[in-house]
Amino acid sequence: MSKELHLPLGARGVFGGQSLHSYFILACSVESPVIYGVQRIRDGRSFCTRIVKATQKGKAIFTCICSFAKPEEGYVLNHQTEMPDVPSPESLPTDIEVYRNAYRSTHNPPRRFLKRLENRIKDAGVIEYVNVTIDSTEDVVSGNTKPRRRDQRWFRTRGKLTDDMKLHACSIAFASDAAFLNTATVAHGLTFSSKAIGMMTSLDHSIWFHAPARADDWLLYDKHSPRTNGGRGVAFGRIYSRDGTLIVTTAQEGVVRLSKEEQEKRLKEIEKEAKSKL
Repeated sequence: MSKELHLPLGARGVFGGQSLHSYFILACSVESPVIYGVQRIRDGRSFCTRIVKATQKGKAIFTCICSFAKPEEGYVLNHQTEMPDVPSPESLPTDIEVYRNAYRSTHNPPRRFLKRLENRIKDAGVIEYVNVTIDSTEDVVSGNTKPRRRDQRWFRTRGKLTDDMKLHACSIAFASDAAFLNTATVAHGLTFSSKAIGMMTSLDHSIWFHAPARADDWLLYDKHSPRTNGGRGVAFGRIYSRDGTLIVTTAQEGVVRLSKEEQEKRLKEIEKEAKSKL
C-alpha cells in the first residue's frame, strides 16, 4: 500500500502490500496467546512473498500468503470498474441506529433480537458501518431481508488515524471481512442473525490492494454473491474511495448452513409441492 510498508532485509528496494490470501482453519480463543510464524519465501526484483502461520495451543488456526510489490516506474496501463451510484453515508443511518430504531418501534421485541442489539452495541468496535439498503423494522427484528444478489455498505474508522498508511491498509483489511459472507445469505432473503441460519463461518479470505486510501474517510464496499451450493457460499467485493477510485478487490468463501428446523421445514414444503403435482 505504501513505500514504507515493507522493506525486506537486504532487499533491492521498498515494497508495498499487493495481496494476501488467508485460510481460517480453527476457531481462535481470546483466552490463550496466538503465536505468529513468518516464513520468507522469496525476495525478487518486483515482488516478495511471505507465508504467515498462526498457532494456538500448538495447533495451526490460520495461515496466510502475503505478496508485496515494488512500485512500477514509467507508464502503466490503468483501468477500473465504475463506482456504483448510491446515497451518501451522511444521508443514511448507521447500523446501530437502525437496530435502535427497530427496538423503539417494536412492542415486546423477541429475546433473540434484544441479545443481538446488546451484542452489537457492546461490539461497536473501531469501525462505523452504514448500510445502503435499509430494511424494514420487521426484517431487522427477524433477521430476514429482501433477496438481492448485491449488497453495499459504507464504512470508516471511528475517529481519525495517523498518517501511517500501514495502519490504514490494516484497518481496511479488517473491515473487509465484516458481514462479507452475509452477502451469500442475503441473496436468499436471510442474514446471519436469522433463526433460519444454523451456521455461518469464513473459510478463506483474499484481498488485492490496488491503491492507497485512508480508512478514516468513508469507503464504499460493493459486494455480490454469484453462488451458494453444497453448504458453502461465495462472495466478491470491491472497495471504492469516495472519489470513485477502486482501491481494493476481495473474495471470500464460507460455510453457509440452514438450521435443522429450517431444513426440515423446506424439505416438507418441497415434498408437499411435489405431491400436489401428482
